[in-house]
Amino acid sequence: MKKLIFILTLFLTNIAFSQELKKENVLGFWKLKEAGFYEAGKKISKDFDNCRLMRNYTIWDNGYAIYNYVEGRNGNCFPSEPRLTLWRIVENRIQFYIDDYVFEDKVVKVNEDNSITFETFTEKKIMDSDKNYEKIANTISYDILEKL
Repeated sequence: MKKLIFILTLFLTNIAFSQELKKENVLGFWKLKEAGFYEAGKKISKDFDNCRLMRNYTIWDNGYAIYNYVEGRNGNCFPSEPRLTLWRIVENRIQFYIDDYVFEDKVVKVNEDNSITFETFTEKKIMDSDKNYEKIANTISYDILEKL
């Protein structure tokens, strides 16, 4: 009985503190602050120079979003063609899409400092005979974005 009460308490606490994603959480201009991936449960941050840190999302209330991708090295930055998509919230995720094609499907976490974290969403783990491919395909990456 004590185990049941303990499990029920944990469940109800999780519901009470679970985060409901609202459009107000994602609207605005968001600049990349940090990016990386998780390996063996540890967060591994990628080294980025100022060019890559210029990557950003603009997410509007009218359902449109623009993603600006920037590559290069300091002093020689080159932006890609901005990607205009629609966006929607699906449970705890944001999807950037056009028609039936989803460009990105990211789990969104709202951080205490009012930044947000986009994490790779995968419905199920990919199994493959090529273990290197399997590792890459199942890697969860993250982007921490700060609102400007």
